Amino acid sequence: MVDPSWIEQALERNKARREHFDEIAYTRLTDALGGWPRGTVFLGGRAVPGYPSIGRVLNLEQGLKQHFQAPFHAEEKIDGFNVRIVRHADTDLAFSRGGFVCPFTTDRLPDLMDLRIFDDEPDLVICGEVAGPGNPYLEGHPPDIDHEVVLRIFDLMRFDAPQFMATVERHDLLQRYGLPAVPYHGRFHADQPEAVRALLGELDRRGVEGLVLKEEGERQKRAKYVTPASVVQDLRAMGDALIDMPPEYFTNRLLRLVLILEESPALERPELRAELGAALIDPLLAAARAHRDTHKVAHHFRCRFRSRVNAERFIEHMRRVPQKEIHSSVRSLEQAEDGYWVLTFDRVFPRISGLLGNFLSGAQVYD
Repeated sequence: MVDPSWIEQALERNKARREHFDEIAYTRLTDALGGWPRGTVFLGGRAVPGYPSIGRVLNLEQGLKQHFQAPFHAEEKIDGFNVRIVRHADTDLAFSRGGFVCPFTTDRLPDLMDLRIFDDEPDLVICGEVAGPGNPYLEGHPPDIDHEVVLRIFDLMRFDAPQFMATVERHDLLQRYGLPAVPYHGRFHADQPEAVRALLGELDRRGVEGLVLKEEGERQKRAKYVTPASVVQDLRAMGDALIDMPPEYFTNRLLRLVLILEESPALERPELRAELGAALIDPLLAAARAHRDTHKVAHHFRCRFRSRVNAERFIEHMRRVPQKEIHSSVRSLEQAEDGYWVLTFDRVFPRISGLLGNFLSGAQVYD
């Protein structure tokens, strides 16, 4: 149990916020505090630990030597959004990385996993990635996921304990309950960079985002490393939002790609430069061509809900938690023949929309 006075102090220091979902009240940390990561949720006197950030290594060989003291496990990095799933007061909830109840994932939990595991493991915290073309948050999705939305579990924790379950124990528990896990790619040592690099080449050819490396033992050290394909996919996904995104979004990824290729020339596929150029040019060119009819640059989303109430909660969630410099606009909410409620909406990028409108109308530019 968490001391209520500690939570009150966190609220007084503006390190936490009170929230609610339906009749469920909870508090979420907006900053790391007292050993609890940002996004930790205090619910019914107990803590749902926040999911900590994982550092990225940009040089694989030196990164393995510097960060790993024991054998580590390599798991596939999924291009999706991070959730923590729990059962509280007979209600199954999915929390976002920031500690909000995600109305979309909470609504779709019965489609994503067998929830009976909570009957036997009521204090379990399931950490996973939700991905697929029907997700309401991200443009991209893994190339081998064509179903509208799926869950891939990558960690397990317990209420009140910000430690991860050991990899082997987690694999056994997920297998016992038939739950969907991230693909596993083996156990390695820090002196095996070539073996990890060969694995990354295979993942790059498949268009997979990369790997998360998890050390055995009490330190629970982690690191992530991505493929060239993931860099191209990221740039393509946001290429039409060129000036609405922070410049670092593009420059960091270009630097990341250069460092990957500098260390691993074998990953430099002949077509990579052409793919990179297309990723930078094609989305913006398509946006400019479409702007004459639409008068805006927007990304279109279509997601399905089991309940209309949860779709409406998600709309309210978008209004309460807006993305910086991006405006969300609902287009329709209609019930499909299969009973699901289909929400379509746009995320509009106002700066590039206005700039293209100005340029396409013939305005002069002084460089």
